[in-house]
Amino acid sequence: MARFILGHALRSVGDRNPRVQRALFLLDHAFFSTLLWLIRLLPPVPAARFGAWVGATLGPRFKKSRALDENFRIALPELDADARRKAAREAWANAGAVFAEFAHLEAIADARGDGLEVRILGDIAAFRDASRPAIFVLPHQANWEMSGAAIVRQGVPLTAVYSPPTNPLLGELLRRWRIRIGCELIARDESMRPMIKALSSGRSLGIVMDRRVDSGKAVTFFGHPKPTTLVPARLAIRYGYELVPIHVERLGPARFRVSFHEPVAVPEGEDELQQAVLMTEHLHRLFESWIRACPGSWFASKRMWPKETYSADGPTAA
Repeated sequence: MARFILGHALRSVGDRNPRVQRALFLLDHAFFSTLLWLIRLLPPVPAARFGAWVGATLGPRFKKSRALDENFRIALPELDADARRKAAREAWANAGAVFAEFAHLEAIADARGDGLEVRILGDIAAFRDASRPAIFVLPHQANWEMSGAAIVRQGVPLTAVYSPPTNPLLGELLRRWRIRIGCELIARDESMRPMIKALSSGRSLGIVMDRRVDSGKAVTFFGHPKPTTLVPARLAIRYGYELVPIHVERLGPARFRVSFHEPVAVPEGEDELQQAVLMTEHLHRLFESWIRACPGSWFASKRMWPKETYSADGPTAA
């Protein structure tokens, strides 16, 4: 999420002046708190439709649309300009729906309704045992927040790893909405310590891991090396936890299917680093297949690959 939303034009002033920054943080917090409260007055399906309309209408006007187009161009070169614009518009609509669905996460996840369908393609029952937590991983596809709801519904204690926005007030606001689905949260940083602590206490981890991580290892993604975190794979290798891919599909407004795939096997005959790279490559291939099947469900709003990957005769994603 951007540093400031409503006060973006004053960002440079806020960076220099703590009082202005605090005022802008409060302004953003008040705006989004009110917006989520209003959205909650709508039933989940109309709320998601409204969010999708807003996203599709306003999203293409944002600077981040440039990043979406460039990422689609690199990842899916078979798409022409019109197909990329269509995919980007769908991605913005999906992002708008995801935001609106924040106000209804617990209702969508309710097992008594039809908002969340779960498919189990591997042995998830074992992860309910506190002695056998797992590491669940997925891309930013459909509504990735629903992965946590699906895991918790299976009786698996879960700690979700998330990237808090720069505005701590917005971070706390979104945290309060997220915990409604029954999982704990830890902020993403460069340390494995809080993740190890959660796993050691018998809680599985949920990690969205398709973004560029500059401190990570170059692992091929859509044919190009992308700086990628190896933390999920290394935790699985070092401590014997299973690494489980999750596929989230949008079936409609406020309706989803979450599929738990077979755990990724640890390759034999390699050192830990190479094992982690091979396991992450396997995850990337899965993510690629899911994204190719539905490009508009993938929200790639930031630069994914090193700058030199992007065309020299076009703009570079932020």
